[in-house]
Amino acid sequence: MTIARRTSLLVVLLLIAPLAHAADELIPVERDYVTAPDAPAHQTWAQADAKSAGCMSCHSAVDQKTMHASPAVVLGCTDCHGGDANVVGPKDHKGHVAVAPGHGADADVGHDHSSYAPDYLAAMEKAHVLPRYPEAWHYPRSSNPERTYTLLNKEAPEFTRFMNPGDLRIAHEACGACHMPIIEAAKRSIMASSAMLWGGASYNNGILPYKRYILGEAYTREGEAATITSLVPVTPEMQVRGALQQLVPLPAWEVIPPGDIFRVFERGGRNINTTFPETGLPNSLGQIQRLEEPGRPDIKQSNRGPGTGQRIAVPVINILKTRLNDPNMWFLGTNDQPGDFRNSGCTSCHVPYANDRDPRHSGPYVNAGHMGQSQQVDPTIPKDRPGHPIKHAFTRSIPTSQCMICHMHQPNMFVNTFLGYTMWDYESDAPFMWPEKQQYPSHVEMRKALDRNPEEAVIRGKWADLEFVKDVAKLNPQLKDTQFADYHGHGWNFRAIFKRDRKGNLLDAGGNLVDDNDPKKFEKAVHMSSIHVDVGMHCVDCHFAQDMHGNGHVVGEVAAGVEIGCKDCHGTPDKYPNLITSGPMASKQGRNLLDLRNPDGKKRFEWIGDKLIQRSIMTPGLEWEMSLVKDTSNPSSAAYNVVADRAHTMSRDTASQAFGIDVKPADYAHGEDKMLCYSCHTSWTTSCGGCHLPIQANWKTERHHYEGGVTRNYATYNPQVARDDVFMLAKHGEVKDYKIAPLRSSSALILSSTNSNREKIYIQQPPIAASGYSSQAMAPHYPHTERRTETKTCTDCHVSKDGDNNAIMAQVLGHGTKFMDFLGYNAWVGGSGEVSAIRVTEWEEPQAVIGSFLHKYAYPDWYAEHQERGKQLSEAYQHSAGQANCIQLRGEYLYVAEGSKGMRVYDVASIANKGVSQRIITAPFSPLGHDTHIPTKNATCVVLPTTQPVQPSRNEGDLMRKENLEQPAAAIYRYAFITDSEEGLIVVDIDSLYDGEPRDNFLQRTITWNDNGVLNGVRHLAIAGNWFYATTPRGVEVIDMTDPLKPRHVRSVALPDARASQQQFRYLFVTTGRGLEVLDITHPDKAYVVPDAFIAVADAHKLHVARTFAYVAAGAEGLVIVDVTKPTRPTLYQRFNGDGAISDARDVTVASTNASLYAYVADGKNGLHVVQLTGPENQPKFYGYSPDPKPVLIASRQTAKPALSLSRALERDRAVDETGGQIVVLGRVGSRPFTGEEQRAFYLDANGNPWTVSDKVDGPRGITTKPLPFKNNRIMEMQRGTQSAGMPH
Repeated sequence: MTIARRTSLLVVLLLIAPLAHAADELIPVERDYVTAPDAPAHQTWAQADAKSAGCMSCHSAVDQKTMHASPAVVLGCTDCHGGDANVVGPKDHKGHVAVAPGHGADADVGHDHSSYAPDYLAAMEKAHVLPRYPEAWHYPRSSNPERTYTLLNKEAPEFTRFMNPGDLRIAHEACGACHMPIIEAAKRSIMASSAMLWGGASYNNGILPYKRYILGEAYTREGEAATITSLVPVTPEMQVRGALQQLVPLPAWEVIPPGDIFRVFERGGRNINTTFPETGLPNSLGQIQRLEEPGRPDIKQSNRGPGTGQRIAVPVINILKTRLNDPNMWFLGTNDQPGDFRNSGCTSCHVPYANDRDPRHSGPYVNAGHMGQSQQVDPTIPKDRPGHPIKHAFTRSIPTSQCMICHMHQPNMFVNTFLGYTMWDYESDAPFMWPEKQQYPSHVEMRKALDRNPEEAVIRGKWADLEFVKDVAKLNPQLKDTQFADYHGHGWNFRAIFKRDRKGNLLDAGGNLVDDNDPKKFEKAVHMSSIHVDVGMHCVDCHFAQDMHGNGHVVGEVAAGVEIGCKDCHGTPDKYPNLITSGPMASKQGRNLLDLRNPDGKKRFEWIGDKLIQRSIMTPGLEWEMSLVKDTSNPSSAAYNVVADRAHTMSRDTASQAFGIDVKPADYAHGEDKMLCYSCHTSWTTSCGGCHLPIQANWKTERHHYEGGVTRNYATYNPQVARDDVFMLAKHGEVKDYKIAPLRSSSALILSSTNSNREKIYIQQPPIAASGYSSQAMAPHYPHTERRTETKTCTDCHVSKDGDNNAIMAQVLGHGTKFMDFLGYNAWVGGSGEVSAIRVTEWEEPQAVIGSFLHKYAYPDWYAEHQERGKQLSEAYQHSAGQANCIQLRGEYLYVAEGSKGMRVYDVASIANKGVSQRIITAPFSPLGHDTHIPTKNATCVVLPTTQPVQPSRNEGDLMRKENLEQPAAAIYRYAFITDSEEGLIVVDIDSLYDGEPRDNFLQRTITWNDNGVLNGVRHLAIAGNWFYATTPRGVEVIDMTDPLKPRHVRSVALPDARASQQQFRYLFVTTGRGLEVLDITHPDKAYVVPDAFIAVADAHKLHVARTFAYVAAGAEGLVIVDVTKPTRPTLYQRFNGDGAISDARDVTVASTNASLYAYVADGKNGLHVVQLTGPENQPKFYGYSPDPKPVLIASRQTAKPALSLSRALERDRAVDETGGQIVVLGRVGSRPFTGEEQRAFYLDANGNPWTVSDKVDGPRGITTKPLPFKNNRIMEMQRGTQSAGMPH
């Protein structure tokens, strides 16, 4: 590795800013260090014993003398640790070396100097290598301190080696004689570099334009930032498999320009003085020499680029200062709570710590506890204090509980999902998790909690208390909504996922309903952990040495570093497995798994007759029979499973849908050459519906990487919606040969910034990716939730014969279902003469909807005040406008159709800024420098193709097309579309609003179109990819907008008094003078009214379709809720008016917050209403895909003018439009959503006719895999009546 200065990456862009130094920075003790010789590969035992003699006088017993199980390894203590083995501990009057007070099994006092006899301490200080920062290490304690982060970079390498010979900075000295290739590979592995997190964050949030990532973390022996360089030149062939030439250090956050385009309205004007406030802290001091001349914005505020000034990239603060995927292998674990105990480097994995009391997670180590307690025989090691390894011994038998410590980002994927958990949402079983009294934590209390846990909600929850966290899993028998894991990495809580039907009913293994009131319901329902976990497997049973260490190649994607593939162990329908690895990072020859041996010397894999056996590397004596795909597809085999056979061998002939031995492999619809096995064997896929990163400018916190140090600015990390019911498919990237794979929502950030005056200078802004796509990022993903029975079925991906999966089809193709979308802090309301922003959530985390179930438990005082106000919302801001029949928020701009006043884009960047008098404005400084008004005769609607900020003009050039392998953006995403009842369709180019240049925002019409007057009287517009559906008094007009500058009218569908519409997959739901009607738009140019698909509504206005329910704003009837599970046969579910409160409903939008669903109703003369549709209190099945809504009116706000319209929420699960236009960035090189043609292949045959499927099939179901006899979600002490399977023999 070559040393690289931190500024090497962006030197052409950056000016080094001086770093603030903490006043209480630790002062080093000056010492003269002697570097110990490198440990030898060979020596005699006499030589080795001489290097341990003095050490053993105190450490008189050890678990494994050399740390190695093999007797062939001959090492002494100082070979690995350094130090002086000639020093002997002081003896007592009997001639024995006495263990120091405070040590041993009964130790319960701190290990300070007073705990040691002076002569003992003197001998210890002579023998040991002493730290440069003794106070930070709590010297002379030997346990790992809490949250050391960059302390290792400041320490003497000699002490680092003494403390942990496996640390990557010095492992070449202690271990290199035998393991140098592995050490060099490990330094370059993705588990050390964090390249996937840093690269994804920088590309997805517009900071760097390189999808072949260039950022990674590494250090030299002295702890200086280093460049990671491939051991060999990377050829084009290697690049296709994910190899990178190098990764460079991440510069300091202070010098990285903002990648997002947020206009911070600070006071405007030319800088009279070149003095700037502290980097990252927007100007709030008010000093005249720092003010800008009013009306004259200084565009180049600093040499970091236009409009940057003091602003920085929020995600970089999050990487460097907020606890996410750190600490990685270059640092110790934080050693402060269950799931966070470990050392650094090689020792991170090969020396297990006590982290989890669940026997399925910890295997043989389960009895060690979960707070880093030790079971060493060494008398100097306390047994009841956290921060020591379980044993002084290396092992290849690494429990999943050890893997979990690092594989934690995001909190809803990787090992979490493997074990059947995702991040808790703050709502389920809230009475157990929130204090009865509202918490008002001090700043000291906040920091104490946030140092352990980066989610801001922790400061108000019971889990701010470590003692509570330790035993959350003991609550499980009492809980009614979920079950919790026993590990709490990063301080988080993790809820278990259970088998459910689409309505949210719990199901047992036979598919039978489990009653919500059954006290043993969570024992009866299937816990959806991986089948591998159920039989006793741990991560290391699939991921062998190379996956752990790497092989010397540098990669930026997790999948690129994996050697194993499913077929290597399970085979295919026509071939038994050859047990040769075939994953992206396998060698050309592959690794022969038959050569692998477990620590006990037995073969890991072995054919015994016609059965393939795998033996556990964790638990001696535990083995299982491998499921072989060829046997499950062979009718003559006892393992034959007709369901599996149909899935594996289904023909591509959609008419016959034949399957079985007569279908040739080349004709398989789901062939291994087309899709990845886990596309079907995934039982559930996590989806993170976004995280909120609010900068707190005044908080001084420590950097967790590189040089460390304390500076101002900090961002918490706040998951918003974590669902387990979203299943999508897409094309994986080049490292996976572009095969079909599950797609998940991954890194959907929204950003906020608060300055030193606590003014919210911008709130909840979604960035734009470097490729111009939305940063609401998604990624092809291996969920690690494979099961044999609870797999994906035919109707999860293809049109059901029963016609009941229209929403499922929209979901699987990535169109979104308008269910888990994000509304945010304000509901935006268009009125008859005004536009309003009405605050509907708390600002603090969790950002609970005011009046909701979560609000009641997280903020009981404020909830009570809300009830005392008659459930009235207390804060709103307005601006005069025309007849605002249609509005849409996107980013910092509000698009409004204002009738005779045309269309205007309002600047709402400062909507939450207490320092700004007018929070909704028509121009940020002067109409002479900004004009976003489009005059029209009678603007009735304005629609953007997506509610997510995008900028197609970024997605151009060779870097995007050839290196990043991004596909071009669809043309429609450059424009806003206005309907005018007199002029027709008006197209406006809005690209300049997102280019970071505030002087070019002069919007103009691009075209005006009304071919033959087809849009005369147009009222509303719905956009579904390149197909536009305009409602007029005569019906629905279908327009092909493939070329937005050349609209093409293709069909008129007569539907008298059509008012508004919304599409979901193959159907368009339309409100008319009669009520709710349905169009079949399978072929938009042949759209037709579905006979008898009608629900009578006296005065239907606008509507919102969320999964299987349509919500119709129905005037005096209130909110009409229609079940559209079967769109051709809609049924009335409920008419809801909140006991008469909703009597003039004009518009409705639906969105999720945390685990609950809400409807926001623009109720004309009555203003805004907020309705909770689902939640733990009113709908116990709230975790279902589409549970029945149980509406409860929870909040209202009377507006000054009648409320007519609402802005749609930020789309959170819409990756692609209905014609294949990509919307969100996909985080793998070459990955993409399905094109329009690929989408149609899921449901249309070669002649364009729909084809359908059924999940019903008769025949054998094969053999049943027997799980270990443990109760799920019960720690070991609660495993009454279970056997000790999985424990060491």
